[in-house]
Amino acid sequence: MPRHAHPFARLPRETAPPAGVTERGTVALLSGCAQDRWFHEVNRATIRVLAATGWRVTVPRGQACCGALAAHNGRLAVADRLQARAASAFRGADTVVVNAAGCSAHLQEGPLPAVDLLRFLAREGPGEATFAEVERTVAYHDACHAVRAQGIAAEPREVLGWVPGLRVVDVPGGDRCCGAAGIYNVTQPVLADELQAQRAAGIRDTAVSIVASANPGCSMQIAAGLAVDGGPAVEVVHPVELLDRALATSASRSP
Repeated sequence: MPRHAHPFARLPRETAPPAGVTERGTVALLSGCAQDRWFHEVNRATIRVLAATGWRVTVPRGQACCGALAAHNGRLAVADRLQARAASAFRGADTVVVNAAGCSAHLQEGPLPAVDLLRFLAREGPGEATFAEVERTVAYHDACHAVRAQGIAAEPREVLGWVPGLRVVDVPGGDRCCGAAGIYNVTQPVLADELQAQRAAGIRDTAVSIVASANPGCSMQIAAGLAVDGGPAVEVVHPVELLDRALATSASRSP
């Protein structure tokens, strides 16, 4: 589990684009449960990047789990109730942006107009945002809930391509699951550990010091695998955090 949680942190209710940036519309952000508790800074980075690219970002109160974790465990009635609650919390939103692949995959079949963050950014483009040059190589991990459930593969690489100098490489064996798979690493730990070790070995083969993952379950699984294999430290980040770090406009980093 991540060492630092943010159980009482709050996201800004509404964030406008920075001064001088043309507003392109309004989107609502699904803050999530695991995402916001353990990866709160990913949500903040998401807000900053969306605002910098011209979007007014709202974070409706009254959110709860979207129901994905219950659905992974076969508790479909509970998942339906949670999804209905989410639909109520986001009533009136034209677009709900989701930065966790497991959640965005789950919400595709529900009533919410939900879209995965990386697909949204690729579709809408960077707007007027400018990104500083970053001479780094990053390995990109394709979460199963993104590439298999939603067909999201080119979009993350396209979006990371907005950062000049940033080189993105694929992970050997990256077409296989990392072992997280919703709650698979809890219900089937032996098999999940084997997949975890394979993913860690593939990342080591790239010789990178940073790997990008757009799903909190995958990020935890990968970080744990890299921590136990005794190799050099590798930072696990969400792709939007790399965009956030490269934003050249300091005014866009206020939330």
